[in-house]
Amino acid sequence: MVEHRPHCGIAEVVENIKVAPKIWRLTLCTPEIAAAAKPGQFVNIRASSQYDPLLRRPFSLNRIDRAKGTISVLYRVVGRGTELISLFRLGEKVDLIGPLGKGFATSHPRQNSLFVAGGMGIAPFFPLAQVLSADKATATCLYGVRCADDLAEVSHLETIGVKVVTASEDGCGHYHGKVTDLLAATLCQEDFSLGFACGPHAMLSATKDLCLAAKLPLQVSLESIMACGLGLCLGCTCPKSNGEDYWHICTDGPVLWAEEVDFAWRR
Repeated sequence: MVEHRPHCGIAEVVENIKVAPKIWRLTLCTPEIAAAAKPGQFVNIRASSQYDPLLRRPFSLNRIDRAKGTISVLYRVVGRGTELISLFRLGEKVDLIGPLGKGFATSHPRQNSLFVAGGMGIAPFFPLAQVLSADKATATCLYGVRCADDLAEVSHLETIGVKVVTASEDGCGHYHGKVTDLLAATLCQEDFSLGFACGPHAMLSATKDLCLAAKLPLQVSLESIMACGLGLCLGCTCPKSNGEDYWHICTDGPVLWAEEVDFAWRR
């Protein structure tokens, strides 16, 4: 298999739209990255041409369109960096690096797949769903949010055949409660061939335990602050399940098999 080196360069803003009260989708024209990108990988975007903020911001690939030479990221405005990114305008030039990291492994049996998303963890699942749909595989997405304002991507996933079941803390979804409680109930009712999860650390830890008990193979996309995205700064390490070595999330991940990760590292 040919390994693609990350592309470091300038991309043009094609679109930057609000898709929910505090959630935006940024689309960039970057044929080099679009041609090499795989579901589950990410890009590191510079929020400003100035030195404040200094570090790039990592974002999962939310759309990959090789024909148009574009990629998109889904992001929530939570601080100075994402606030500046929300101000990007059509035609503006953006400094970025990508595609970075290792994405989802889709060569394993996944005829009936299960997605578990928490909050902005929904971001990487559309490209994955497209790959599964092209292979006539089915997918169910359990999507947990705090409130209705946090929902994004539901109609888009449903359009390509994904069954989406929402769980919310305020009762706006199909299930009133945590997505991990919905997961526990779902695993008691239906069998799946492969699981994929992305979201907060505590959610991923609980999802791992539930899937291991159900003997469901699970891949997790880990979230971390990544200063370089290239494995140089060592700022995104997490311990392996053997208790001896460490993963670099930006290069070994962000997608790893759940049993390979010791989720006790943030407890």
